[in-house]
Amino acid sequence: MSTSPPPVLRDLLDRYADVREQPVRLRPSTWQNALIRVPESLEVTRLLTSRRFTSAVPGSKTHDRTVGREGVERACAAMNVDDTKEVLRTFVLAMAWASGLTGGRYQANTAKAIVEPARAFRVLSDAAKALRHAGSLHDGALEEVHRWWSLPGVGQPYASKWWALAGHRRGREWQPLVLDDHVYATLNDTLRIGGTTRLAGSRRRADRYRAYVETVHRWAVELQLAGSDVDARRIEFVLFHHNGGAPPAG
Repeated sequence: MSTSPPPVLRDLLDRYADVREQPVRLRPSTWQNALIRVPESLEVTRLLTSRRFTSAVPGSKTHDRTVGREGVERACAAMNVDDTKEVLRTFVLAMAWASGLTGGRYQANTAKAIVEPARAFRVLSDAAKALRHAGSLHDGALEEVHRWWSLPGVGQPYASKWWALAGHRRGREWQPLVLDDHVYATLNDTLRIGGTTRLAGSRRRADRYRAYVETVHRWAVELQLAGSDVDARRIEFVLFHHNGGAPPAG
């Protein structure tokens, strides 16, 4: 199949040219309740109220706060990947950003993932290290992390958010990307690319994830060469934001 950007993608990028990713609202108290079984000494919800990475919502009676992707990225960059507390706290912040106030499922799955802190730390830390140290898109790191990743309640839709945030390495030509249900919907229902299986030439989910990341970065390069001011992360956001809606009218 052609690996050039689908014409519909160009239309979507034009449609959402003025739409920017907004901070999401979170309620620390609901996360504290959801994670009550995690050892209190770990303080896993601590970053949810951090002035460094989140902002208070003025007048909120429930003490809501907001967090943007940039805040989570800063937390990930500051995270000591060898420190259990820091890794688990940053993961909780990432999941809170991913869910916002509609986070019941995220909260339940996050609780499942970290109720055994030592195991969760190993998986989260090892993934961050492997992805940060990865060189080429073809060195197998993406597939390897995808294959051995195993956290209760945290499959690819949730895991890929952690990979994209904690696996980011400044200055690299490529980065891991989010591949969740919203992105799938746009790829399949709007762009009609035939699925990530077709991109990869494989039914293995690890191969399909790597093919998706590679394809979006290739699309970004081609669009840049054609004069568009976009990168892979921008394409990822537009795919997520559109969520499989109808193609723009011609």
